Amino acid sequence: MSRTAPPGYARRVRSSAFVALLVSSVVVGLVNPSASVARQDGDEWRERQQSVEDRIGETSTDIHEISAELLRAQRLVEYAEADLSAARAYLAGLREQVAQAELYDTKMQAKLEKAQVRLENARMDLAQGQVDVTATRSSLASYAVSNYQSGGIGLSSLGVAFDSRTAEDAVDSIQDVDTVVNKESVALQELQAQEVLLTLTQERVFETKRSVRENRLLAAENLENKRLLEAQAAEAEREVALRVKTLERERQRVQTAKRAELKKLRTLERERDRIERMLRELAERRARQHQRKLEREAQQQLLELAERRAQRRESANGATPPAPTAAPPTSTPAAPSPPEVAPSPSNDDADGGILAYPGTDTFATSPYGMRMHPILQVYKLHDGLDLAAACGSEVYASADGQVAEASYNSAYGNRVIIDHGYVAGVSLATSYNHMTSFVADPG
Repeated sequence: MSRTAPPGYARRVRSSAFVALLVSSVVVGLVNPSASVARQDGDEWRERQQSVEDRIGETSTDIHEISAELLRAQRLVEYAEADLSAARAYLAGLREQVAQAELYDTKMQAKLEKAQVRLENARMDLAQGQVDVTATRSSLASYAVSNYQSGGIGLSSLGVAFDSRTAEDAVDSIQDVDTVVNKESVALQELQAQEVLLTLTQERVFETKRSVRENRLLAAENLENKRLLEAQAAEAEREVALRVKTLERERQRVQTAKRAELKKLRTLERERDRIERMLRELAERRARQHQRKLEREAQQQLLELAERRAQRRESANGATPPAPTAAPPTSTPAAPSPPEVAPSPSNDDADGGILAYPGTDTFATSPYGMRMHPILQVYKLHDGLDLAAACGSEVYASADGQVAEASYNSAYGNRVIIDHGYVAGVSLATSYNHMTSFVADPG
């Protein structure tokens, strides 16, 4: 089938498409071809080996990048955990301060209550003292009126003296009157002093009450501030804890991506080992075939040499040599003709290029070029064109060729590789992946 390359295609074509069956998706990209074992094309197998080696190198690079990202994520988690520890320590300190503030507030309340009790007692004492002072003042006032009506204390004392029978009685009477007067005077002074003392006590209690009330207000304000700081610290702790969880999830995501890339790397390494085994088997088979070919050529040369010698001897003897009996040709089994792969029934050479679309309802899912890596979340080169088809669609070979491989692969699912031979000096093959099943067989 003759085709020309469509514009924009590279000379080294890598492709993935699906052959001949029901598929879950179709991928058509630029891939290194694998040659048919039946054709024993070692160069193409080596190219495929190089492709796998390149992919192993790319995957190893991805793993290194993921490892670096994982290290960064781990460090961020450690920093966040350190911040969380500091936030928790700060919160614990604030809670201790709140507890101390609550204790101080309780003490201030107790002092205020005691001051109020003292104030109440002082009021009672003051009231009783005022009653006593009032009574004393009333008694003194009555006494003063009585003295005034009787002519005063001096006249009363003189009258008592005159009324006395003897001089000694007169002196005793005068002394008794003076004693009474002195007692009344002392009682008045004591009551005045008591009133002053009660007034001072009242002022002191009021001052104490005011001071305690102010201290309690300060304690309550301090307690409120501490509680506000405690709430802020608790919110900060929650935010840091949330950041730790977010970073931990990111670290786990990167760790999962790394495990996936490592799994992919192991799959590629197994594929490389399989190709190396096939290459060794191919080399051994070709060596055996070459050895058999050399042996056949040597036998043929010996037969031809013997025939020429016989002809020379007959010519020298002048006799007409009998017609030589041709040596029976060495029979070699003819290689079976490769099975034909059905071309696309509808859009063959739709673009006038080398490859046709593998089906009627295929569509591009990821073009060739730079794209965001789905795992690393960085821009990387996607060196192929991915095509997809609806589940259940029939997919055909993009060009005539021979089935080089038809098997299941853990990375690509059911896969068929078709060798199209050399096209425009380039070894071309297409790969059809992620099929639900296939009918093609190698050969």
